[in-house]
Amino acid sequence: MATKPALIGRGELQKLLVTDADAFTALRYLRHRDEVPALAEIEEQGEVKHPGTAGCLTDLYHALWAPEPEVREESKVPADRRWWRQLLAQTVSTGGYQELHAATELSDLRSVLGTVTMGETVLACVSDEDAEKLEELSQAQAKADDLAAQASQAQAEADAMQAASGEMEGQTGAGSPSEKNSGANGSGQPSMSQKSSQARGNPGASNSRMSAEQARAIADQLAEEWLKAQDRADTASKAAGQAKAAADALAENLLGAPGSQKATEKMRELARIGQAAVRNAKAKVEEVSSTIEAWGLDEGELIREGMPEAMALLERMKRSDALKKFAALLGRLRKIAAKKAHSRSRGEGVKETRLETGRDIRRAHTRELVALAVGGATRVQTLQRWARGELCLRGERSREKLGHGPVVVCEDSSGSMDGTKQQWAKATVLSLAHFAKLRRRSFGWIMFDSFVRKSGVYPSGKLSAKQLLEIAESRSGGGTSFEAPLRHAVEMIRGEGLTKADIVFITDGECQVSSEFLREFRAAKKALEFNVVTVLCDVGSSADAAVREFSDRIEHVSNFSAEESETKVFQNL
Repeated sequence: MATKPALIGRGELQKLLVTDADAFTALRYLRHRDEVPALAEIEEQGEVKHPGTAGCLTDLYHALWAPEPEVREESKVPADRRWWRQLLAQTVSTGGYQELHAATELSDLRSVLGTVTMGETVLACVSDEDAEKLEELSQAQAKADDLAAQASQAQAEADAMQAASGEMEGQTGAGSPSEKNSGANGSGQPSMSQKSSQARGNPGASNSRMSAEQARAIADQLAEEWLKAQDRADTASKAAGQAKAAADALAENLLGAPGSQKATEKMRELARIGQAAVRNAKAKVEEVSSTIEAWGLDEGELIREGMPEAMALLERMKRSDALKKFAALLGRLRKIAAKKAHSRSRGEGVKETRLETGRDIRRAHTRELVALAVGGATRVQTLQRWARGELCLRGERSREKLGHGPVVVCEDSSGSMDGTKQQWAKATVLSLAHFAKLRRRSFGWIMFDSFVRKSGVYPSGKLSAKQLLEIAESRSGGGTSFEAPLRHAVEMIRGEGLTKADIVFITDGECQVSSEFLREFRAAKKALEFNVVTVLCDVGSSADAAVREFSDRIEHVSNFSAEESETKVFQNL
């Protein structure tokens, strides 16, 4: 059962930080914290070993996500955060962190994954002795903070009492000049009777002023109350100072006195913990990056449906037995597909010049203009060509745009395709899906054995990570029928308007087709203008007699030992 995050506000969280993370970063972390149960679980476990773990995780997230994160100076960090500040400061100064940061900067997905991994590593490395001292230090710091708040409140009350007393003395108008100059308490201050008279009034006569004796009594009372308030404030401030000193002493006991042998050893210990956290996070991020790259995913598209869904899909992909079996093969074919898609897209949409014939004198070729200018028989002949619409003109045309020609893949998933054949088939299907996505070509997928088991059409090659995973993990294992998937492909092309498509038929060829079906299929092929490229998985038993009857080209995977051979699949599309 997922752990429900403990309630914590942005302001409370920011008090725990040792980095320059701002309110915006704190809010981003709190949002991820609500979405990713692992963060809440680490916080819950961390409170036992390191109180304030929520602040540690926010600092880690900021250190991974922000372009230029900084750790605050030690003098500006509370005693109970110095252990963590020391560890983080040493961690971000290492080369390993710089490499990790280069991969996580401004990437929410990688930053969250790195935060989770580093948080788990740090907590696992906190010794029981340090955990006890950190708990004691946390309690001492909490006491110091509480006493500091009380002292601040007491001083505010004393200041308010002093201000009220001063205002009373400034406003009083009662008493003789000598009384005013002598002051109410012998300190040389102005008499308080004036303010007392104006503030309280004289109940015995309208608009009359209280006597000097009454003003002095009030002034004496206010002065006495102010002195008591200031005494309470001084006592509270002293207690707060003592509590802070006690917390500082505990922090020094934990980290060692500056320059001491204990401090040096502690720094080395914290550095080792930070390096271990970076190594583990780097491995995790590289693993995720490899998964994203192998599947041809886009991170922005991956997290569009939410961080929890993205992380769950990546975990499934990482653990997918299907991917483990053909990951290297898929990665190689996908790179070739991407290279081929890129090379085909160069210059698309660019206008290029070509020669035409017509009467538009504005587009006449230079030689025609020269002939008209020369005069004589040459000019007459040129005018005659113009009259007949045969004048040589400059024309323009745009190179073909992306998005033409759908790709329909028929994947043989019969029992004879188990093992290496199936790995080749799945790798080819997914690399073709990636090719279609890059080229914005509609993509159709048909998985078959004796029947069509699964199929789907993805306009403009828009396949989500979830859909790619479904294709990779789909299996059947029955007999084999070529006619069923090919008929389905024709229906798909006709029904979805996928004319001028390329059908890629992936099989080991161990099946037959009837003459009647071949006549129907060839007629549909001519009417709908599609081609068939067969990828024959001949890494075991195979046959090509049947596929030769309906294929325009056959490529054998046994020849796919070099990039020159592997590109044959894509150069036919």
